[in-house]
Amino acid sequence: MGNTTTTKRENDLDKGHVINDNIFKYFIDGKKKKSEMCGQDALDIITSKELGTGLSFFGVYDGHGIKGKDASTSLQMEIRLKLIEDKETIRKFKTKVEVEKYFTILFERINSLFEKRPNDFLSSGSCAICILIIDTKLYSINLGDSRAVLGIKKSEKRIAYELSVDHKPLRDIEYKRIIEQNGEVLEKVGNPPRIVKKNDENPGLAVSRTIGDILGHECGVCSVPEVIEKDMDQDDCFVVIGSDGIWDLMNSSEVIGFVFNALEVASTKKEKIVEELVKECRNRWELLNLLKQKYYSELMLVKERSNAGNKKKNFSQNTFDIDDISGIIFFINFKFED
Repeated sequence: MGNTTTTKRENDLDKGHVINDNIFKYFIDGKKKKSEMCGQDALDIITSKELGTGLSFFGVYDGHGIKGKDASTSLQMEIRLKLIEDKETIRKFKTKVEVEKYFTILFERINSLFEKRPNDFLSSGSCAICILIIDTKLYSINLGDSRAVLGIKKSEKRIAYELSVDHKPLRDIEYKRIIEQNGEVLEKVGNPPRIVKKNDENPGLAVSRTIGDILGHECGVCSVPEVIEKDMDQDDCFVVIGSDGIWDLMNSSEVIGFVFNALEVASTKKEKIVEELVKECRNRWELLNLLKQKYYSELMLVKERSNAGNKKKNFSQNTFDIDDISGIIFFINFKFED
């Protein structure tokens, strides 16, 4: 398969895999026809060393559009700075309502900053999937189509507990808002449903909640996050968060099963599991592209034979994009102590 060597980017605050004893990250930049559309994910982990005892935070920010990298890194830094500034306030949060209100206001403020840069963010923006831990409470903060999933083990039963719901245009609550705000959802065979203005084909977003995307926010896209609360207990083993580069190739149950299987191999090190997961998704992208290449090459050959004089189109593997793939795994402390 393709080269899966990581690329070090300036927005990565930590240069290694290990952030602390239980949180690990890994990413692989995508392969796309437009090179500026690659390397648009940003990852961040803020440990208790920065936030104080009992508090930690980690997030994956998936940028898109020509200025997608700028969007994700700007979003990452704005959140980081604000959380550290407000750490004493956040420490006192006891309910989902408080967390939801805080991040709704924060995301609205950041989105307003993006709106002041229309030349950059008219058709570019970023999704966000974040986890906030306050003592034994876990909060998932989601905006877009990245995802968070909790791996639970009860007796011998493995459970994939989704901590977020993808913000896709055809989800009922999203579709209703889009239609009410001068938008439509365009469905074309072979393409994901996309959000457009009425009687237009722009902006063509496949996700219904983002930061940025000024055109999208004019037709139903919003910056309001959804928050899910979970009291951590002895059955909770780990949390996986990742950009859609993971979830487009593996569903939630597959990802959780992959991590559990890796943990059961005696020689596997915890810090390498997220790397193995991301590389597995990359391999699947490569394989899928090979299958596409074969299919379209055979299709063009048939057309060539039926239309004398037409030249066969050469579909190389690079004809088909590969998304950026980023993941973070948090192993809940009391479950996998050394």
